[in-house]
Amino acid sequence: MKYCIDSCSLIDLGERHYPESMPVFEPIWSRIYTEIANGTLISVDVVKLEIEQKADDWRTAFLNRASSMFEISELIEQEFASVVADIEANSSFNTNSARTRFMSGADPWLIALARHHGQATIVTSETKNLSAYGLRAVSDVLGIPNISLLDYIRLGNQV
Repeated sequence: MKYCIDSCSLIDLGERHYPESMPVFEPIWSRIYTEIANGTLISVDVVKLEIEQKADDWRTAFLNRASSMFEISELIEQEFASVVADIEANSSFNTNSARTRFMSGADPWLIALARHHGQATIVTSETKNLSAYGLRAVSDVLGIPNISLLDYIRLGNQV
């Protein structure tokens, strides 16, 4: 199983809830880096760009260690175009300012990445509803599996 993680989850991991610098969280970070190395935990290059928008020691160190997890390819770009077409064609998706924000960020790219990898599961901390274009809500409508960051961490106890 592959997991596609978004920028808010990575930031929650490293800066808000589970700082890598605290020894108590070492098992979480060991698993994160192992899954990055074996290609189980992936993301898209647009997420990397979002993380790079703020420079700090943790982000720099993380990006140096995790650069292999960020993907982009012509096939992912084609899947992105398919995601955009699916959103435009689906009456569940309203045209509003939240849609504009969603479409200009990394979220549709993560959905494209998940599709590209055969319905990989998206990991996100977002909790917005469909009218606010929350990643989980949009993924649900498009049939893309998704879990919260905490559920992803809980999975570590099962592997």
